[in-house]
Amino acid sequence: MTYPKVIQALRITSAMLIGIAALLAILIWLGVSQFGASDQAVSVIKSSSAIYFLIGFLCLSVFLTLITPIAIPRLVFLLGLFPLLVGWRISALTGMGTVNVLCACAFAGFVAMFITLVLHGLRTSAPTGRPQTKYSTVQLAFIRLYIGLDLIPHCTEKLFAGPTVRSGDVQSFQALGVPDPLQFVLVAGMIEFSAAIGVGLGLFTRLAAVLTVVYLMVATIMGHHFLLGFIWASPGGGWEYPVLWSVLILSFVFGGGRWMSLDEVISEHVKLPRWVLAPMGDTSSHCHTRMDSAES
Repeated sequence: MTYPKVIQALRITSAMLIGIAALLAILIWLGVSQFGASDQAVSVIKSSSAIYFLIGFLCLSVFLTLITPIAIPRLVFLLGLFPLLVGWRISALTGMGTVNVLCACAFAGFVAMFITLVLHGLRTSAPTGRPQTKYSTVQLAFIRLYIGLDLIPHCTEKLFAGPTVRSGDVQSFQALGVPDPLQFVLVAGMIEFSAAIGVGLGLFTRLAAVLTVVYLMVATIMGHHFLLGFIWASPGGGWEYPVLWSVLILSFVFGGGRWMSLDEVISEHVKLPRWVLAPMGDTSSHCHTRMDSAES
């Protein structure tokens, strides 16, 4: 099977699984089915906004996965994966077992798509206007995707999983003596959601990395982690984990998103001014190669 056919097969398979998960969530919401969800889970999702966000994000994932041009498979991967992860997290938090399993299977399809993109990029010469895919760029992209998209579970429980799940974060903020803890939780969730897009998907990566690190440092200070020692496993949690996370994210200030990022895709297809390219990071190699090719 050729490379385009493999990508197309993975795209359709993942979209079908996500679509079935969304349909099942709708049936549970309507009371037609309760397959894979406990009585408590059904009562929780029906009494909150979680079910609307669950159905909405899964449908958005199906739409973006199928509507994105197959000629830009990196875009298919990035745009389809993000809303899937949000929906998957909601289904896990609300105890919708079968929907959770279907989302996990769809995620496996996106992992297979990523592996296919990596192998194809390493084995073939890069088209005009794009630098050659290298092991180092794949390694950096893998790290950026993981640490960026790891913010999705955090923002999802604050914004999209309903008040029952959100109350745990509200209580944590309240214990820290934060005034109006609910508003702080919502603001934190919006920042984490933006950071997941900026770092994980690689949109204005350089700027997103700086702002995300600022947020992590503020959260670490507010959580008194710098006063609790270094080891994260210490009672209350030391500063080891947030600083490690911050250093990894801060490293992308130097080079930006590069491979497997929205910045890369945009810079390849749209001629942007330098003031727009600056917060993206290193996209000059794409732009110069494309411009030189057009002039020759």
